[in-house]
Amino acid sequence: MSISDVIKMALRNLWKRKLRTFLTILGVIIGTASIVVMVSIGIGMNESFQKQVEEWGSLQVINVYAAGSDRYYGEEEVQKDKKATEITTSTIEEFKKIPYVEAATPVMNEYICFVAGKYLTDASVQGIDPASMEAMGYKAEEGRVLQEGDSKTLVFGADVINNFYNPKLSWRMRYDSPSPEVDIFNDKVMITTDWNYGTRDADKALKPIKAEVVGTLRSGGSDGYFVFMPIKELEKIKIEQAEYEAKKYKDRNAQKIKKGVYENAMVKVDNMNHVKEVQETIKDMGFRASSLTDQLETMKETTKMLRMMLGAIGAISLIVAAIGITNTMVMAIYERTREIGVMKVIGASLSDIKKLFLTEAAFIGFAGGLAGILVSLGASKIVNIFAIRTNSNMLSSIPVWLCGASLVFATLIGIAAGYLPAKRAMKLSALSAIKTE
Repeated sequence: MSISDVIKMALRNLWKRKLRTFLTILGVIIGTASIVVMVSIGIGMNESFQKQVEEWGSLQVINVYAAGSDRYYGEEEVQKDKKATEITTSTIEEFKKIPYVEAATPVMNEYICFVAGKYLTDASVQGIDPASMEAMGYKAEEGRVLQEGDSKTLVFGADVINNFYNPKLSWRMRYDSPSPEVDIFNDKVMITTDWNYGTRDADKALKPIKAEVVGTLRSGGSDGYFVFMPIKELEKIKIEQAEYEAKKYKDRNAQKIKKGVYENAMVKVDNMNHVKEVQETIKDMGFRASSLTDQLETMKETTKMLRMMLGAIGAISLIVAAIGITNTMVMAIYERTREIGVMKVIGASLSDIKKLFLTEAAFIGFAGGLAGILVSLGASKIVNIFAIRTNSNMLSSIPVWLCGASLVFATLIGIAAGYLPAKRAMKLSALSAIKTE
């Protein structure tokens, strides 16, 4: 028999027993929908975690700290750590040579005041290499980010702009007054290390530095509370401030800031899948390295057992459906014993009979899988509506590959379930089968 003959006979046989075929397919529908929805919830949870972590920063950026840095350890640990290293310009060049690294920049942090017209605010400032800001994943909501060649330029987080106040007002009046409207691009913007700027107690010896705001970052993310500027300019400000305070207070033991030695660095990797590898390479160089990928993996690990349980529940449903297919095919053999005998007598080969029963089982699996995917798409929407209303992380996400894999899996389950009945049909004696009533 040709393939088309086998398919036609299989469809005709299934159609003869419509109710039984429908109930068997219904079992496959339930099993497929169950496993797709359960797996999709696990995928949705992972995607939800990833989006949540991405709000904190880029998953492709590794934060590097000098070994023995007290950012991680207390003084005792620092003294014990003999591998303590410093991050310098040459260190950054070494990072850039690591495979999969797209960009690297030293990082310097400080807390400074900013003046915009007659208003003042203080904010956390992060100094980075201006040429690497875009590569690090920072995107300007308005204007642009820092670029190579920038000097006295600033990029404001949107939330910093909302914190400007009139320094001449009392603390109570500042609190009760609405945030002033500041045109950060057109107002005269200056940088000052004088915390009393604009008041009677202002230090006249500290002259503010004129600066240009070239862009703003979106509100809501962690970057929205920072001001970014070229690291060389911030380093210059810190050194001058340290020297001024040492001179003013005549403190010979005042901490001196080493030029060209930085607190930490950021390394951008080309792909999230390479973050771990690059991170380990940096650790082998004697530095401490961490990334948001570590936190993402921790979050995924805490829900791993739940996702395994959800997948197991769906798999059990599909196994039950497979038993239903096997039962249907076995019953079909008992009912069609005479038909099988006639087919053998008129010349049908054993492989043709095997193909016929496997094709019927495959059709049941395929039809049930296809309908199960459609049901799971609707169930996924219901799950997401419920999750959004309850602020739950148990969202459902059904990617295309999951639909395709489920359809193939359901079809293979059908074929596997029909294999033993097909083998039984092949072994039937032609003469005995014809005599069967």
